[in-house]
Amino acid sequence: MAKKPTKPTKTLAKKNFDIDKFLEDNNLDNEAKDKDITWIPLSKAWHDAIKIPGFPRGYVSLVRGFSNTGKSTAFYEGIAGAQRIGDFPVVIETEGNWSWDHAKQCGVKIKYVTDKVTGEVKEKPDGFVLYRQNDLFQKYKLYCHKESKYKKDPTRGEPVIEDVSLLMQEYLKMQREGDFPMNIAFFWDSIGTLNGYQSATSSSSNNQWNAGAMNNFQSIVNFMIPASRGLDEKFTNTLVCVQKIWIDNMGGGIVKHKGGEFMFFNARLIVHMGGIASHGTVKLSATALKQEFNYGTKVKIKCEKNHINGITRNGEIASTPHGFCNPDELTEYKNKHRQFIHDALNVPYDVELGEVEEEGSLESGDIKE
Repeated sequence: MAKKPTKPTKTLAKKNFDIDKFLEDNNLDNEAKDKDITWIPLSKAWHDAIKIPGFPRGYVSLVRGFSNTGKSTAFYEGIAGAQRIGDFPVVIETEGNWSWDHAKQCGVKIKYVTDKVTGEVKEKPDGFVLYRQNDLFQKYKLYCHKESKYKKDPTRGEPVIEDVSLLMQEYLKMQREGDFPMNIAFFWDSIGTLNGYQSATSSSSNNQWNAGAMNNFQSIVNFMIPASRGLDEKFTNTLVCVQKIWIDNMGGGIVKHKGGEFMFFNARLIVHMGGIASHGTVKLSATALKQEFNYGTKVKIKCEKNHINGITRNGEIASTPHGFCNPDELTEYKNKHRQFIHDALNVPYDVELGEVEEEGSLESGDIKE
C-alpha cells in the first residue's frame, strides 16, 4: 500500500523580526574602520619614479629583482624612513651584505661606541635593532621548531626561516603585553637566504621544504600586521621584505621568487627593480686621471602590485651610495657629493671629473606572472 505523500513543512517567518536589533544584540553592527593610510617615507626619487611615497604602514610590502638592482638601497632607505617617523625598525639581515657605510649614507642613524678595554670604536644601531645570521643562530639554536620548545643542546647548526618568524612573533607579543610600546617596522633582507628547519636538520637542503617553511608567516602577514591598521589599535606594524628572482625558462619565462612564492601572494605592495630577461641596469661612472669610479646604477622600476591605492607605474631610478636619485638629477647629485667621488678616485678636489659612457641596457622584456 502506497504511503501518503508527506506534506512539506511550512517555514514561517518570525513575526516582527528586527534585523538591526539582531545585529546589535549579537554585536554584529560594529563598523570596521581602519586608520588613514600612512607611509614609511623613502626619497623623492622613489616618488618621482612610481608616484608612491614609500612603504605603506600596516601592510606587507615586497621589493624584488635580480642582484645589484637597488633592492638594498630601498631596504636602507626604508629603515631610515621608519626612524624619521618614530617607528622602531627591527632589521633582519640574512643576506650577509649589511654595510654600515651604505646604511649611514642612506640616512640610517647609528652610534659609535668605544670599547673600554681595546679602545676600538664600533658602530652600533641607534634607535633600531639588527639581527644578522649569527645573531639569529645564537638566539634560537636551542629551539626545536618541530616540537615548539627549547632543548638543552643545539637543535641544528645554522639559523633557519622559522627563526625569523619566531623573532617577529616575539616582538609582537611583547607589544601586546605592554613591554614594547612602539610601532614596529620589520625589515627582512632577504627571503631565500636561509634553509627551513627540516632542511637544516636533515642531510640535504630541499627547496620544497624551504618554501613550505614560509607558511610559518601565515598569521603574521594575514592577521598580525593587517590587524594593526584597525582604528581601535594603539600601534601600527609594518613588514617589508626583499627577495631575489629567477626566470623559469622551462615554464615560458615566468618570474619566480627565490625561496618560494609565499610572500609574492601575500604582499599588498610589490615593487620590481631592474629587468626581467636580464638585470636591466646601467652603470654610472665618473673618471679622473685615467681612473674610474662606479658611483651608481640606473635601473627600471615598476610598481608591479598595488592593493593600497591602486597606482601602478613604471619609471627609472638611480641607486647610489647615498640613496636613490632621480636620473634627471644626477648632475646635482655629483655636485653635492663631489668630495665623496674625489676621495673614492683618490684625486685632488680641483681635478675635473669626466663621465664614462653609460654601460649596460635598461631593455628588459615583458613581465609574465
